[in-house]
Amino acid sequence: MKYEDPKMEAYFNSLPGVVKRYIEKSGAVIGSLGELTMIGEHFKNSLASDQSDA
Repeated sequence: MKYEDPKMEAYFNSLPGVVKRYIEKSGAVIGSLGELTMIGEHFKNSLASDQSDA
């Protein structure tokens, strides 16, 4: 388990693998579900637009 908060863990596990890897590699300290959601959604949207531009 990466996060002690079960809601954070569940959200993290729901993310696409590439987004999870970005977050893990960043080394960012994420202390709340709100922060994790904001980061996760940013990367999901960012990666989706990168792929559609290719």
